[in-house]
Amino acid sequence: MFENLKKIVGEQYVTDDPAICYSYSRDQHWNFVPAKSPACIVMPGTRDEIREILLFADENKIPVIPWSTGINVRSLTIPVHDNSILLDLSRLNRIIEINEEMMTATVEPGVTFGQLMEETVKCNLRPSFPDAPLTASVLANNYLRGIYQTSSADGHDHTLSFEMILPNGELIKTGSRAFSDMQHFRYGIGPDIAGMMAASPGTWGVVTELTLKLYRVYDFEQAYFVGFDSVEDAMPFIRDINRDGLVESCRLLDHHSYITGLFGTFDYDYEKLPEFVACILVAGIDGIFQAKNELVKKHISESPGKLLDIPATLSTHFREETIAGSEKSCMVFGLRGNYHCIGIYGPLTHVPKYWELHKKTASDAGIPDDHVYFYVNPIAPFYGQLCYIELDIFYDGSDAEMGKKIREYNNLQFPRLLDAEIYGWFRPYAGIIEPTLDRIGYQAELWKRFMEIADPNQIMNRGKLF
Repeated sequence: MFENLKKIVGEQYVTDDPAICYSYSRDQHWNFVPAKSPACIVMPGTRDEIREILLFADENKIPVIPWSTGINVRSLTIPVHDNSILLDLSRLNRIIEINEEMMTATVEPGVTFGQLMEETVKCNLRPSFPDAPLTASVLANNYLRGIYQTSSADGHDHTLSFEMILPNGELIKTGSRAFSDMQHFRYGIGPDIAGMMAASPGTWGVVTELTLKLYRVYDFEQAYFVGFDSVEDAMPFIRDINRDGLVESCRLLDHHSYITGLFGTFDYDYEKLPEFVACILVAGIDGIFQAKNELVKKHISESPGKLLDIPATLSTHFREETIAGSEKSCMVFGLRGNYHCIGIYGPLTHVPKYWELHKKTASDAGIPDDHVYFYVNPIAPFYGQLCYIELDIFYDGSDAEMGKKIREYNNLQFPRLLDAEIYGWFRPYAGIIEPTLDRIGYQAELWKRFMEIADPNQIMNRGKLF
């Protein structure tokens, strides 16, 4: 295998050095997915090289794991089987196009959010950012539906089209790019293939290009921080400002986790904050911004919340993370060294129920109250009151006993959340597929059959879903 791969990419771009392979063997999800090294790392530099690697792997039934920039906390790129090829795509790092007129960007897998932001801001545009470091892959996050909204006004789905190489070497192009050079429309002829293949981490083929939406960067902005004594008290306020389309960004955070993580480098008495804080950013062009800003202030004054006197430097911090993508959350700062999250989508009306369930399940698993945190990101347009919700636990990853409790928490929580009604999971990471398959009926069988057509030898990220 090693010699064949060297012929494809060159000796300098393939290695089976155990130390290097081991560096790809685990990520932050190690309490749930055991570490496993790939047999070798191969770094293609072109689409043709990717195609040759896939054809070789398919002929010899060798598992292939696509890997973009490596900023992953869900173990989606950790091998399941022996003798796997880790396909490191970081050399494919071109921004193929920024189309100011169409408000789109087309990127390769190795392009990072920092790299793209540096270029789009020149056009007064930006991508939608996840809560992740700027070194995360733009393509991987959009393809995985990982853009779970730091900016509420962006909506949820940002992928327009992509191209994918299947294990048999065939090239799939989705949307309008299937029959023209225009990549800027999600729907072409027939089914929405992009939608069907999304959120299936590397299990169909290798995505080599993706076109995504870009959004305006506004000159007029104002941040507000509104404290509430309970989740329930915040619900009408969150509902109304999102339903009226007034805010660029909206987060409801418990005061002692994300707030501390977001502003943790500042000298501030966080313990005096109310139990929950709504972080609001109003933005727009002159005139429209002023009108929105006045309406938001009216909603604040009529709510049971308290407008907090937050220093201007903290407001700038919030704006930079929300709009400029500069990650400052507790995923970076850390509160106890490690971070565990169950990410779900659900309606705002269910948020209090999710919060109570989170606390109860953590208690049932023996996790202390001060390790339990909560984060809600409403997503506009607000039809169905769509929210991204994180059930977070910050803990010491070196504590083996706490690792057992986290695993027990997951075992209890996954079926409980399904019973409590959620729209869906943030990503198909370890543990959520099994309890969900029985709930979705024949769709599971159809999903498997579609994947068998695309990958009959089951080489693509084998074992990650089924």
